[in-house]
Amino acid sequence: MTSRLAASGLIACAILATTVYGQNNGDTKSAPSPAASVGLKDAYAGRFLVGCAGDLPGRYSDAELANIKANYNIVTPENCMKPGPIHPAEGTYNWTTPDALVQWCQGNNIKVWGHTLVWHTQTGRWFFEPGADGQPVTRELAMERLKKHIMTVVGRCRGRVLGWDVVNEAIADGGTGATENLRTSSWYKVIGPDVLTLAFKWAHEADPSAQLYYNDYNIEQGAVQNKGKHASSMLLLKRLLQEGTPINGVGIQGHWHLDTNIADVEKAITDYESLGLKVSISELDVTATGTNTGAFPTRSGSGTVSPEAFQKQAEVYAKLFDVFKRHSRTISRVTFWGISDRRSWRAGQRPLVFDAQLQPKPALQAILDVASGKKVPTQP
Repeated sequence: MTSRLAASGLIACAILATTVYGQNNGDTKSAPSPAASVGLKDAYAGRFLVGCAGDLPGRYSDAELANIKANYNIVTPENCMKPGPIHPAEGTYNWTTPDALVQWCQGNNIKVWGHTLVWHTQTGRWFFEPGADGQPVTRELAMERLKKHIMTVVGRCRGRVLGWDVVNEAIADGGTGATENLRTSSWYKVIGPDVLTLAFKWAHEADPSAQLYYNDYNIEQGAVQNKGKHASSMLLLKRLLQEGTPINGVGIQGHWHLDTNIADVEKAITDYESLGLKVSISELDVTATGTNTGAFPTRSGSGTVSPEAFQKQAEVYAKLFDVFKRHSRTISRVTFWGISDRRSWRAGQRPLVFDAQLQPKPALQAILDVASGKKVPTQP
């Protein structure tokens, strides 16, 4: 990937080059990847939505917003709709950023995916504090507070948000896969396992047209051997379906690295499909250095990344998108968690397809090549 295509207005819009690629940022010493003639959303049009995460428009530059409009047709708010930021105290809501995001997306013909309603972290402590009588929070009071939160947030976005990550990361790490292995904190401790079913039913009541998903990281791991976190996720999803939960799909977060097991990813997709569920790749990034797959710290591996590592990253992205393309009847959405390495929660590991200056990395062209049916060479 050493030649550059002829420049044009469409290319400039899709790539939005603002500086020379690799300019003293440790990304690479090689020449830039060839510019793409189409944006990501156009390359995969008719297969699945292609999204990014961010609290828009906020402090995003004009170049960044143009990059989003050129490449993505759905946006997930990275933080502003999480329980803590949007509902910091009982009776207090922060609508400014969520409302601005929805308005900006509507004005630019971009869909919005809500994230998230029930989570064990970034949730205000007040949900679990004593009631007005000073007594410890009861199951009933916690349910009342959660229901009001869901009905208010989803209700305000009714008809303007395509769907929601209703429950986020309910399954604990570790475990053999013999049980659901739910976390023993916050909602699951106070209300119990049925909090998941209740949350989905309340979200459906608030917006019957919204698509409702369960979202988690590492739930593809162990899929080929039907063990570990994947096996737990299958038990959980089967229970939800048996209980009549209005669930439409499952989000595999996709915080991956250079040695990610692609076979597990594909098997997880087909397993969830077998339950009648759609699948989204909801928080995609592939680190060019380090092996972290979802837990902190996120900046391990900071420093210079070799051209060979970026090429390997491109190959992993290509293999993943080949899987997504072949299973496009099941895949509803592929969302990158950020728009550039500068905007990534794993910035030090260079995980996205645009670098810190919005220049395309080899991974971008590899993904576009998969869309057009081209074969991407692999390293020996």
